[in-house]
Amino acid sequence: MQNKVDVDEFIRVLEDLYEEDPCQVLPNAIWKTKERLSSLQCSFTEIQGKGVELKAWNDEVVHVLWNKDRKIDPSFRQIMEKSSLMVIHDDYVRQIETTDAYRVKKPFFSLRHDHEDISAYSMPKGFYIKEARPEGESGQISDLIKRCYKDLKPSPETVRSWALHKTFDPTLWIWIMDHEKGTPAALGIAELDPKVPEGALEWIQVLPEYQGSGFGKILVLELLNRIKGKAKFTTVSGEVDNETNPERLYRSCGFMGNDTWWLLRR
Repeated sequence: MQNKVDVDEFIRVLEDLYEEDPCQVLPNAIWKTKERLSSLQCSFTEIQGKGVELKAWNDEVVHVLWNKDRKIDPSFRQIMEKSSLMVIHDDYVRQIETTDAYRVKKPFFSLRHDHEDISAYSMPKGFYIKEARPEGESGQISDLIKRCYKDLKPSPETVRSWALHKTFDPTLWIWIMDHEKGTPAALGIAELDPKVPEGALEWIQVLPEYQGSGFGKILVLELLNRIKGKAKFTTVSGEVDNETNPERLYRSCGFMGNDTWWLLRR
């Protein structure tokens, strides 16, 4: 069966496939893709009730491309050639004859943790974890993220908007606090999508003056423990070429996978 109209049916097939192998189906947490589907043309194919192909696109963007055979069919290749932006798995990028037409070619890793064998950690003396409050502490959250990035500057209003998502869980916004100074040293934010069910790590940030203290790993492990029992798995993604090498951190915490996704922009 092929359907190009019913988004709800598309989501049903997408969710089934995503739960089996999230990192091969999408480059990001599934809720982010579902929010975009209303503006896209969706197509899926089923054989004996099992999804074998998914596509979602419009005149400008190819946002979803997955099929069991891992091949680009000729008709969809024509759509891809007209798109100004694609986010596609490495399996499909390898089938594009040339990527010279794309001004931006950025690879991202995508990893998964099944909540087994979460390592223990010990907090350095003088530090402790407490929950962060997006409403009352959005300024502090915004400031810490800005100090950790050269090019990401979310405003306090933007931070508060994150808490309006259906995946917001107040127990998954946490600080590592410097007891002596009474100020944050690091921030961790994760999301919980009970529909899948999936946890997703969004922000793991350690201020420059505290880096090298193991706080990144503490944040990841603490969030995994908080998500465990609420979700089937937790996903995380990030830039392959990031100079801080976040992939190494996540793998040291038990995340696994070999999927690479590419953002291609003309």
